[in-house]
Amino acid sequence: MANLLGFQITRNNNDLGKPAEAKQAFTVASPDDGTTTISAGGYFGQYLDMEVTAKNDIDLIKRYREIAQHPECDMAIEDIINETIVSDERDASVSVSLDKLAVSDAIKAKVRDEFDEVLRLLNFDEKGHDIFRRWYVDGRIYFHKVIDPKSPRKGLTEIRYIDPRKIKKVREVAKKRDNKGKGVEIIDNRRVVCL
Repeated sequence: MANLLGFQITRNNNDLGKPAEAKQAFTVASPDDGTTTISAGGYFGQYLDMEVTAKNDIDLIKRYREIAQHPECDMAIEDIINETIVSDERDASVSVSLDKLAVSDAIKAKVRDEFDEVLRLLNFDEKGHDIFRRWYVDGRIYFHKVIDPKSPRKGLTEIRYIDPRKIKKVREVAKKRDNKGKGVEIIDNRRVVCL
């Protein structure tokens, strides 16, 4: 088991020759991330939000942006950003530290190279202040990672900003009938789809 950039990398139980433990549940864990849960519907599925919860994130972002326009809040936000993103011609404003990571130097070099490439694609030296401000005010930030379909081995060719008001996280729950019991619906698999 390795720990890389805050993520644990482990083997799947199936890879070790052990059968995976089957978990059965008839409820979904409470989503604390603002995700809307919908039921899967065979080949065709429809979803109608009668409680108007689909606009909560959008309304929050609009409210955050309105608050950020007040002069007192704008000055406080600018102070925070100026303390966080330091502009210096001789040094980068952000870097990745892999000193405590227990992997080989070759992997560390590849991670640093990819980190530098992402900074280059974001044009972070010139737009770092704006990127951080968007994230700080909206509370979230999304990017579209563009890959050339003709030559995907080249990796990312462009990174495009996506307005967070256009993204909504939706969780689709697939259910099946329990064969042992009295036909109780149990959760078979959970998939998260961003629309």
